[in-house]
Amino acid sequence: MENRDMTQDILKELFNISVGRAAGILSDIVQQKIHLNVPNVKILNVSSEPYAIDEYISMKKNGTLMVSTLSFKENYTGKASLIFSAEKMKTFISLCLQEEQTDTDNMDFNDVDFDIIKEIGNIILNCIIGETGNLLNISFKYTLPEVRLFNLSEFKYDYQNTGNLYVLILYITFVIGDTEIEGAIIVDLSLHSLNDLLKRISLLEESLYE
Repeated sequence: MENRDMTQDILKELFNISVGRAAGILSDIVQQKIHLNVPNVKILNVSSEPYAIDEYISMKKNGTLMVSTLSFKENYTGKASLIFSAEKMKTFISLCLQEEQTDTDNMDFNDVDFDIIKEIGNIILNCIIGETGNLLNISFKYTLPEVRLFNLSEFKYDYQNTGNLYVLILYITFVIGDTEIEGAIIVDLSLHSLNDLLKRISLLEESLYE
């Protein structure tokens, strides 16, 4: 994990290119201007570094997370999860549907809500993984996303017990109208997959100085 700062800067730029594409697609679908950016990217050691998800995702104490996850298979193995507080995601769904959210304490999600989150997760995760793969010449194969609700402790336990040593965590911000929604994307890869990804980034970094 040498030269981690430069690696994380390159990852941040790659992911910002990807989320820009996702923002354009989402804007067209909901017919509203949506801005997406990745203000920070970290490579975390699961065994020694805490997951600071609750510091970056605005949520009530003991609140619920809405998580959209797709899994990698074949050459790269692992999973990528798009994470938002359920409270903020409810607000985002209302904004997408151009509906007024009157009951801010109602955290019940119907089938339409889950379909919307699944589609948002599909667009964002596909753009990030697909575009990053194109830029780094990596062929990713992955499943369609699944949407689940977690409390924070359940989610941390789930990720800290995957058996993988490192994860990438991208802090992501949605802006729609006057509303800003903070979330995160966690990419959990096997050590072999992560080492190959970092090797490709290192080659890209070397090319910058040629």
